[in-house]
Amino acid sequence: MMFSILIGLAGCAGVSREKPVLAYDSDAFRAEIATRVPGISAGLARAPHEVDDATIERARQRVMKAARGPGRVQVLVDFLTAPEPEGLGLVYDWRASGTAAVTLERGSGNCVALASVLVGLGRGLDWPIFYAEARTRRPEKQEFEEVVALSDHMAVLVVAKTVRLFIDFTGMVEDVYDVRPIDDLKAYAHILNNLTAQSVMHNDASTDTRDWRNAVAGFELATRIEPELGRAWNNLGIALTKLGRFDEARNAYRRAVELDTVFGSAERNLSMMETRALGATAILESPLAD
Repeated sequence: MMFSILIGLAGCAGVSREKPVLAYDSDAFRAEIATRVPGISAGLARAPHEVDDATIERARQRVMKAARGPGRVQVLVDFLTAPEPEGLGLVYDWRASGTAAVTLERGSGNCVALASVLVGLGRGLDWPIFYAEARTRRPEKQEFEEVVALSDHMAVLVVAKTVRLFIDFTGMVEDVYDVRPIDDLKAYAHILNNLTAQSVMHNDASTDTRDWRNAVAGFELATRIEPELGRAWNNLGIALTKLGRFDEARNAYRRAVELDTVFGSAERNLSMMETRALGATAILESPLAD
């Protein structure tokens, strides 16, 4: 079962009056990706919210039966998890990140994956629907061999003249203190960051040098698509450190500190890398009782 919460927003949740470009159709997305990452493969240049026409038509048949407004949005959200044939039967799984296409094929996904499906369906219905970053009081961190990796919480915003709704897939909306719409390219960088982290950063992973090289490539791609994604820079620093590329790791951590100081994880990781690289010994006050 997926937990979703819809809340009416008093304002535009950070939408600029200048209407920055947040939504890209498939062709525009590929063109922009090619500009930022020349030579990127066709498979990696696909928009994360692409949903096939047949699935969009199924959704259309469902939502058009509801009255305009929040009720129609709720119907589309419910369509994601309603069992077949009434819906898509998707299941929330915090471990399963991915694009809309991958999520529909797999049948499950985390907040980033489900957001991609919802955005894709909404765009197919010509809705003003956007990815949104949701920063919480308890940032999503993963301890991995004494360093801290950062993943992302993604939500969805529907922002129209008569409807302003925030859709959260975890049911933890009371913890959210900052929700802001982001463009499709930054959302894709989040997805790549999460997918790459999940491939190597878990304590039961059996990783070798090739795995960490692939991880460096994945995190670097995320930073090239969105150079201001501090979490990807932090995770790139971890991967580079695992390969002993300390100068490059130091630069990645420093960039992460510049961009995402609120979490402090990059500063901690940088300090730990410097200590180990120099062979320094840490001496701390003993916690043992006399």
